[in-house]
Amino acid sequence: MFSALSQFQSNAAAGKESLWKVWWLAGIPVGWTAAALVIAAEELRLAGHHGWGDCLDVVRFLVYFAWCRLAWRCAGNVRSRLWTVGSRVALSAGLVFMAIF
Repeated sequence: MFSALSQFQSNAAAGKESLWKVWWLAGIPVGWTAAALVIAAEELRLAGHHGWGDCLDVVRFLVYFAWCRLAWRCAGNVRSRLWTVGSRVALSAGLVFMAIF
């Protein structure tokens, strides 16, 4: 299993993986992780640990950024260029929202 994940990550980092695989197979766990980090950060802030909440926000941004780079590199691996443009717009918007919130 680890060799398959390693191969997937290597292909995605090289921009050779299909966009849908990077978007769904890697993006769904990233979304769940980001959601868990938001909840944990807010709970820490409510408990008075604002610094740790901010730290988790940085971790959340870095997790999204790592996935975003993989998806951006693989955005050209589609049949229609419309998907390339649409995915890059969505990735950019997500990156901005992750940085703001």
